Amino acid sequence: MPYKIYYLKLSFSDLENILDHIAEDSPSRASQYLEFLKTTISKLADFPKMGVLCKRKHIRRECRVLIIDDYLIFYKIDESSQSVFIGRVLHQSVNYKLKKLF
Repeated sequence: MPYKIYYLKLSFSDLENILDHIAEDSPSRASQYLEFLKTTISKLADFPKMGVLCKRKHIRRECRVLIIDDYLIFYKIDESSQSVFIGRVLHQSVNYKLKKLF
């Protein structure tokens, strides 16, 4: 049975920032890219462990990261509820060590 995917508040804000940035040059490209990101992230419903483990000292719980183009999608899996929680969507140039991930 597929996992449910939930986007946490920070991930929505990240996606809005990404779209705003892309839309400065091409509004149509921004909407296409959003669909591409959502389609790729939706694959986590069937393959929740497709991202690599992200074990960091400052993160208390295990998380995973899915790399899509120049973006890092940080997420956690809850096996008991068969859910995937998208925490952040950050450009790879961002120092994510300084960012709140969840």
